[in-house]
Amino acid sequence: MPCVNSANTVERNHCFAAEVESIDTLLRVEVRRVERILLSRDAEVPMLQLAPAFRASQSKWQSFRDADCTFRSQTYGDGTGGPAEGMWCQIEHGRTRLKYLQGMR
Repeated sequence: MPCVNSANTVERNHCFAAEVESIDTLLRVEVRRVERILLSRDAEVPMLQLAPAFRASQSKWQSFRDADCTFRSQTYGDGTGGPAEGMWCQIEHGRTRLKYLQGMR
């Protein structure tokens, strides 16, 4: 948790933004990997149609994450902690989703 040791809000926000970008990159890679797996399964058993269902669930997960993190950020009102809370929320949700996706085989 190197961001927690940041000297000020500006440094913390910069650190959190880099972490969000890194997690989002890893998520995109995992989403593509999972889609390939599910497309392969769909080709074997066309009735399943897992890939479209996964795409829909991923889209809804992103909408949930965005809404939840916007809410958490807004709880700070005009305070300087709002952006950091919003990004920390994205990091928490992103790590959880990444772990779930990495477990899909």
